[in-house]
Amino acid sequence: MSFKWDKLQKYYGYSDQEMQALKDDPRRGPATQKLFSPEIAGKFLVVRVVTSHGCTAGMKVGDKLVFRALGVLVPEKCSPWCSQAMSEIAGFANMAQDRFVSGLDPNGMVFNHFSCMDAGAKCGWGQVAMKVEVLDQQGLDALEKEEAK
Repeated sequence: MSFKWDKLQKYYGYSDQEMQALKDDPRRGPATQKLFSPEIAGKFLVVRVVTSHGCTAGMKVGDKLVFRALGVLVPEKCSPWCSQAMSEIAGFANMAQDRFVSGLDPNGMVFNHFSCMDAGAKCGWGQVAMKVEVLDQQGLDALEKEEAK
């Protein structure tokens, strides 16, 4: 199945010149075809709380954020979230997308945990640590089934 450049052009409102520059770019051209593929549409970036102590926002172990296509928030699958716990998510989304485009396992990222900006009880109030992973639809369904127990 060939990539539908015309649909992408219409969606973004790109000129013919902008489209040609995108197609001709040795990095962005191939990456575009992978980042807008049906394969990535079935991948979910999941950020879950793995430890929480003294969180003023009330975040608890198991709270999660879910992003379809490794970057688009799915609000109905998410827990309430503190803004101070979001600062690192964009970097993890970029890393997962880059690994996917490069043909690498997005779950192979060396750094897959981070913490909120609060320094904890000694210097602040609470501390929350989160883990980032990439799941397909089957993995997300299994996670949600486990959470429902």
